Amino acid sequence: MRLRSWGEAALEWLYPGRCVMCLDPAPTGICEGCAADLPRPGPSCPTCAEPLPFAGDCPSCLRRPPVLDGVWTPFVYAWPLSHLLLAYKGGGRPQLARPLGSLLATHLPDTATEGIDRVIPVPLHDRRFVQRGFNQSEDLARALCRKRDLTLDTRSVARVVATPSQQGLSRRARRANLRGAFAASAELSGQRVLLLDDVMTTGTTLNELARVVRRAGAVRVTAVALARA
Repeated sequence: MRLRSWGEAALEWLYPGRCVMCLDPAPTGICEGCAADLPRPGPSCPTCAEPLPFAGDCPSCLRRPPVLDGVWTPFVYAWPLSHLLLAYKGGGRPQLARPLGSLLATHLPDTATEGIDRVIPVPLHDRRFVQRGFNQSEDLARALCRKRDLTLDTRSVARVVATPSQQGLSRRARRANLRGAFAASAELSGQRVLLLDDVMTTGTTLNELARVVRRAGAVRVTAVALARA
């Protein structure tokens, strides 16, 4: 796998059927060879996705039981996937939404979406949405829903507080930063909800969103992220 230089990136506009990493033919935007080379997580907790270097109960879940019923993260947030995600979110390359969305929809285990009533992407605050012009989690969720015939829900939960960036904050500071950040505007009684984010770091965002969804009546709340940091 050879990640292209920024100069070569212009070719993706001329050759949309080519892999964004190696320029081999790839209708989805990432060829099978490059996808196979992306780093995958090792043994991890099925509830919080924390790495488990030994067999037995997850220390993180024992210490602080998560709100989520399960988490799936097909890839590790490492080069070159981290490079692509950063280029997509902050580098002015929205065209990467298609290959990244296809990557998630293709490599997410089928069990992650079985019996799901709706998929809720992590919402952006209106101010951030205007600045960026898109919600990367919503783009990934739309690709997943299209491929697996799932219901995309972008209206039931909103981000009502424009929180500062979580980058560099401790787990405790992240929880404090996100307290009250989300609010449900719809009844979700009896629903089995799948939350979706692009990257999962400590799980604070997804767990806080899960609390709100549970308070709205959801009976099962699981989560998916393209990559685990």
